[in-house]
Amino acid sequence: MSLPATKSTDGIYYKEWTVPRRLTVGDSNYDWSRNRLPPPSKGHRPCGKNGPRSLAAMATTLVAQHFGDVTLEMLDDIPARPLWRIWNYLDARKSVSLHAWALLSNHIRREEGETTLALYRFRDHICAPEQGLRYYIQPLTSPTVDFIAHLVISGKCDFETSELLCLAKMKNLGVLELIQPADDLHAAYPEVSDRLVRGWTEVDSPFPLLRVLRIWGDRSVTQQSLRWVAKFPSLALYDVRGAREDWPSPNELALESGWELTPSSRLTGTLMRYLMLFAPPEVTNTHGLRDLPGKLDDDLVSLCGDSRSLVKFVAGGQAPALLDYLNGQLNTDVPIWNPDAVDRTCYGEPFEAWAFWLYSFIGQLHQDADLSRNGIRVDAQAVVGPFVLPSKPMACLYLGHSGRRGIATTPSYVSRGMFQTQSFVFRRSLATVHKTEPPAEQPAPPSDAPHEPTIRNVKRKRMDDLLAALSR
Repeated sequence: MSLPATKSTDGIYYKEWTVPRRLTVGDSNYDWSRNRLPPPSKGHRPCGKNGPRSLAAMATTLVAQHFGDVTLEMLDDIPARPLWRIWNYLDARKSVSLHAWALLSNHIRREEGETTLALYRFRDHICAPEQGLRYYIQPLTSPTVDFIAHLVISGKCDFETSELLCLAKMKNLGVLELIQPADDLHAAYPEVSDRLVRGWTEVDSPFPLLRVLRIWGDRSVTQQSLRWVAKFPSLALYDVRGAREDWPSPNELALESGWELTPSSRLTGTLMRYLMLFAPPEVTNTHGLRDLPGKLDDDLVSLCGDSRSLVKFVAGGQAPALLDYLNGQLNTDVPIWNPDAVDRTCYGEPFEAWAFWLYSFIGQLHQDADLSRNGIRVDAQAVVGPFVLPSKPMACLYLGHSGRRGIATTPSYVSRGMFQTQSFVFRRSLATVHKTEPPAEQPAPPSDAPHEPTIRNVKRKRMDDLLAALSR
């Protein structure tokens, strides 16, 4: 691309760029983050209500159709109103790519001081990934943390385990889910084990902003993984589903590693359940909570799907906390969401709602200490109605399918029997996350056969037998 040239014609100044054509690979999702609008049909001549369209309308259409080629520098001198036109054009056609969202969200918010939820929360679902993992996480990575990433990897993801190691280097990764698909789906899925988790800890400053980690599967990680995930500095929630024999005594090992195994609850699987894990006792013991779970999930999940909701920004500390809503102290009227505006894909309800609100809630409770620790400045809080959003916009990407209908909230692992797997939810107090050092180095757990002796132990035993024989 050539440098922009400033030109003048009869007192009108403008900038000009030369943009090379990008490589596209058939119908694959190789260029998924910059996908373009389909070209208009041959012979199509759009026009306005009263004749030919205006120059502004034609320019908006042209730029929107080629927005995948637009760079950050090209938007520097463009005011907010033309950017809103481009955004509305893309949004109306459900053609907002991650690239377009990242650029327009940042510029419009900076110019206008307010935005919509669609500009603050991006979500995409690639049903059958056809490229290597790096093609998906590279566009999702923001070294300057302009947004927080939420990534889900599930069935039909034919990635090598070694590809997953680079996830620890994503500075802006806030929520990670590795969801083995349901047994009846018979879909490809990368091998996830203790070796992978330990490999993450060997990366310099792994997962600096990761607050939530979910690993679901059968015969994947074991209870030994608790020692390794404790080394991730911001991790507050570790949600695991695994084989019962791999988790014989999780409570004892959890305490040694700074974790707390949360008790089972009738609210298991609800957004309310995850939020209450971090609420103080005076809130969790409130009698009024008995009727709140269904209402809370309905309010927050429907809001997360209504892309038209207006997002405003207030000075830090001046927004009502979500905690006030939980304990009934919030007197502000809760907006009524428009069900017709809810974005729906092949799997139905928004998949990211639980992580979106949990990430925000954890951040509110500790004043985004992890962001501050990493030199990320937060000057204002984003709010929708009475609800505080994450301090940074959030981009959510779901790769693959976990069930026959697309995304299953509870994939079934029954190939070895109905009760061979069990769910565990571990939490760390926010004081532990941000004020204490990770536990001391522990011997590496065996990766492929967690219940068999390691080679080192076998050699030591043979040496002991040899010395005993020589001493006779």
